[in-house]
Amino acid sequence: MKSLNYCTPALLWVLFVCVTDGSAVSGRQLKSVTGGKNVLLIIVDDLRTSLGCYGDSIVKSPNIDQLASQSVLFTNAYAQQAVCAPSRVSFLTGRRPDTTRLFDFNSYWRKHAGNYTTIPQYFKERGYVTMSVGKVFHPGISSNHSDDYPYSWSVKPFHPSSEKYENTKTCKGKDGELHANLVCPVDVSEVPEGTLPDIQSTEEAIRLLRIVKQQNSSFFLALGYHKPHIPFRFPKEFLKLYPIGNISLVPDPDVPKNLPPVAYNPWTDIRKREDVQALNISFPYGPIPPHFQRLIRQSYFASVSYLDGQVGQLLSAVEDLGLSNDTIIVFASDHGWSLGEHGEWAKYSNFDVTTRVPLMFYIPGVTNTGRPQQNIFTYIDPFSVEARRTLPGKIKTDPVELVSLFSTLAELVHLPLLPECPVPSFHIDLCTEGQSLAPYFNMSGHEKYNVERVAYSSYPRPSDTPQWDSDLPDLKDIRIMGYSMRTSDYRFTLWVGYNPVTFRANIIDIHGQELYLVKIDPNQDNNLFNVSIHYDLASKVLRHLRN
Repeated sequence: MKSLNYCTPALLWVLFVCVTDGSAVSGRQLKSVTGGKNVLLIIVDDLRTSLGCYGDSIVKSPNIDQLASQSVLFTNAYAQQAVCAPSRVSFLTGRRPDTTRLFDFNSYWRKHAGNYTTIPQYFKERGYVTMSVGKVFHPGISSNHSDDYPYSWSVKPFHPSSEKYENTKTCKGKDGELHANLVCPVDVSEVPEGTLPDIQSTEEAIRLLRIVKQQNSSFFLALGYHKPHIPFRFPKEFLKLYPIGNISLVPDPDVPKNLPPVAYNPWTDIRKREDVQALNISFPYGPIPPHFQRLIRQSYFASVSYLDGQVGQLLSAVEDLGLSNDTIIVFASDHGWSLGEHGEWAKYSNFDVTTRVPLMFYIPGVTNTGRPQQNIFTYIDPFSVEARRTLPGKIKTDPVELVSLFSTLAELVHLPLLPECPVPSFHIDLCTEGQSLAPYFNMSGHEKYNVERVAYSSYPRPSDTPQWDSDLPDLKDIRIMGYSMRTSDYRFTLWVGYNPVTFRANIIDIHGQELYLVKIDPNQDNNLFNVSIHYDLASKVLRHLRN
């Protein structure tokens, strides 16, 4: 078939989509089911629970709050590792990092661990049109430099053309020159291409929604937004929402005295930015000056509101296209981010502030029962007086895990249920290590959970004390693994020796232990672990480890 670089209505039944490089995809390759529930999976990068619907009194997020008002919102959802590639591969395959064997950015799980089926692949193989826009899988080796195409996607994944400028010198400093800064409000008309990656991703996602709507195909669309990931590069007008005089510092800006050194991350990624380097901060514990702390927090919040506007445009398009009654919408982040808590300014830890994520499910006719079925989603200008906080539809407080996404989505659209993975499961292509969350939606035939839910996370370290590669050590340099267990009452973390060649933890080589009673210490500042009193907690974590 001749390559085309345009689409017309007459061609829509012949071609599904025309990609920007001029290639075309045959409609025969995209035979799909019709009539099933669609799935829109919105994945955000480095977003903690700094949203109005999670009780944040500062952040303005009216569009995400509107989605939450029609959804079941999980207040204690946790990532399995607080770094992009391992977290995304974990929840997109339904396997924990110990099974994907991905703790950094430098391997492809299909070759390195096992040829595991992914969520979009599962949907694709059952007749759905599957599409990826923006940062879904992490680009690079961890997704085979292809975003796992063609395994997972019906069409070639879309990446914004302006993505390549994210870490270049596009931030205008006080000297009038361009810098590669951490804090980077911009005039969008002046940046390369006159746009930003998330703006392009929203436009492309809406374009694809129009096409699948016209084709009446059941679809799985994953849209990955870049913000609020560093650098904080966003339209400068969003700073008006957050006057610097209104920005407070965290109540716990110091490194806890009883924190094991192995648990601390020295936030080396932001130290590489020009504006942070100019501060001459001592390594590894030197505090950031208060005025710059406020700038970081202000920029993070502004980035969230910019993101919220993009989500609002997307949801408005879903409504305008008549898809809101046929589309399950999931909103989640790959992990959180510390804004000064414990003296840290990054992810890369097992604390709640970095592992806890927003997670909400909108299920037409289920989560919005008794609510209007028309005009569910309308765009709300974050700058308008109407941008008031709305309450979530339903709240679930049990600890849950992102690794549960696979089994949950399959069950929600009535695809065959995934079998539970045996131990070990490296030879099994299709199974899940995550427990379905479907019972939380009170759907017919489901029983509520009657056992305590536990969320597990882990993080690798190269040594017992903070080093320049402590945040993100290469696999070959990992010597310690921190396994963390979060219940409704506490977070317990066990740091043990780890062999990166055999991928085995040495459970008798203990490097540190942490225990935080979250009801009386929600910020997790006071490590109460006492070997003589809490020895049983280590055994619970060890039972979880897969040999």
